[in-house]
Amino acid sequence: MRALVVGAGAVGGTVAGRLVQAGIDVRVLDTDTDHVRLLSSPGLRLSGVRGVATIPLRASTPEQWLGGTEPAPEALLLAVRSQATEAALRPLLGRLAPQTQVISLQNGINEERIAALVGAERTVGCVVGFGATYLTPGQIEQTSKGGLVIGRLDGSTDAGLEEVCQLFSAAFRTRISPNILGELWSKMLINSMTVLGALAGFLTGELLATDERKRTVLAVLREGIAVARAGGVELVKLEGALEPDVFTRQDSEGVQASFRILDRFGATFEAVKSVTWRDFELGRPTEVDFVTGEIVRRGEAAGVSVPLNATAYRMLKEIERGERSIGVENLAALASLVPAPSSR
Repeated sequence: MRALVVGAGAVGGTVAGRLVQAGIDVRVLDTDTDHVRLLSSPGLRLSGVRGVATIPLRASTPEQWLGGTEPAPEALLLAVRSQATEAALRPLLGRLAPQTQVISLQNGINEERIAALVGAERTVGCVVGFGATYLTPGQIEQTSKGGLVIGRLDGSTDAGLEEVCQLFSAAFRTRISPNILGELWSKMLINSMTVLGALAGFLTGELLATDERKRTVLAVLREGIAVARAGGVELVKLEGALEPDVFTRQDSEGVQASFRILDRFGATFEAVKSVTWRDFELGRPTEVDFVTGEIVRRGEAAGVSVPLNATAYRMLKEIERGERSIGVENLAALASLVPAPSSR
């Protein structure tokens, strides 16, 4: 199966490198000409949990590829930032075949926007389970192991989806889910939690280090769970990370059970810095519009009140625009909105 990876950042570059190592025919597109040059020669330097390897990739800019004569890909793996979804995909549509599958490897829930361009029958949602970091042009680190979960928005399975599963299975543990929307929502809710660390300059372990912070995080998660359920989404339980039925319990035993889950999550990802915090440091646009902002927009549409998410979103955007400083006072302001704990 010929694969076209669009966006060779942390996730796209890692997927491209692992697929090439597995013998898959891969073309990589990226707009950074220095990155493209180094990916081609000497090759992607992929380090991390699976050792260090230099992997020469067939890399080019989108303009170079559009001006060429390569056959249409059978799978297009979209790994650009969420805000670039349409701008990256639309110019490529004329070079795709009618059966080309388009797979989103992105944060957030962009599959509906992709389906509007290529059709739901060619759109594949994907939850990426590994971690990766873009270091410098030509260099990426895979920071954790993990597989992929893929699926159609309507939960169906067909030959095209099976072929995508076979493609990914060459390099990653991959499964098809009949509830990819629930999988995507569950990951987005986890991201809506970890992004809060960017408000205060906290690593994930620090974010979850006190009961007050855990109570704030739990309140943010409860709002997101309510929005998902109002939209008819069946959230997926992620052991040790997201357990909706536990998190929505209001009694003291339920809160303590939730705290224990958050403690385990904080211990597992203690030293992880949110991507949004890194974006702030690098002065580049964040993806908060497609995580916390997505929850706020969908909450408003469903008539679900989300005051903590709305406040967090506003503060994150203010930091992004340079109108607010990162600091613990931001989390304190958010904590002041948390309802008083139940005495039951």
